[in-house]
Amino acid sequence: MKPTHVILLVEDNPADIKITERALRESAMPVQLIAARDGQEALDYLHQSGAQAGNQEWRRPDLILLDLNLPRLSGQEVLRRVRAMKAFRTLPVIVLTTSRREEDIQDMYAAGANTYFEKPADFDRFIEVLRTIKRYWLDMALLPPAQSSS
Repeated sequence: MKPTHVILLVEDNPADIKITERALRESAMPVQLIAARDGQEALDYLHQSGAQAGNQEWRRPDLILLDLNLPRLSGQEVLRRVRAMKAFRTLPVIVLTTSRREEDIQDMYAAGANTYFEKPADFDRFIEVLRTIKRYWLDMALLPPAQSSS
C-alpha cells in the first residue's frame, strides 16, 4: 500500500535527513519522504527535469519541508520559484530551519511560506514538531487540488 501523502524534504544536512526519516518512522506517519539535498534538486524534482526527467516513480508532494540555508539556491529562492509555478503556487511550504532571526522569518513569510518552525535540537521535540505538521497539514487541513499546468 502506498503512503497516502508525499513530503518533499529540502535539506542539505545528511544527519538532519536521517533524523527526519527516523522521526517520521517513530511517529508512525504513513508518508513517503523524498529528500532533495539542495535548492536546485528540489526544483528539478518539481519540474521533473534534470536527474528527475522521466522518473516513473514521481509523485506530487502534498507539502514541502524547506530548510533556509541550502547550497546552489537558498530556501528563500526555492520558495519564490515554487510560488511562481502555477502548479505549485498553493502547495503548503513549511520552513524548518535553525534560524530564529526575525528578518529570516519575515522574509520567508513574505515569500509565501505557510509556516515557519525552528528546528528543535532535541529529538523528542523534533518528533513532536513533525507530528504537529503532519496532523495539521495532512490530517486536518483541506488542501487545494493540484493545478494542471506550471
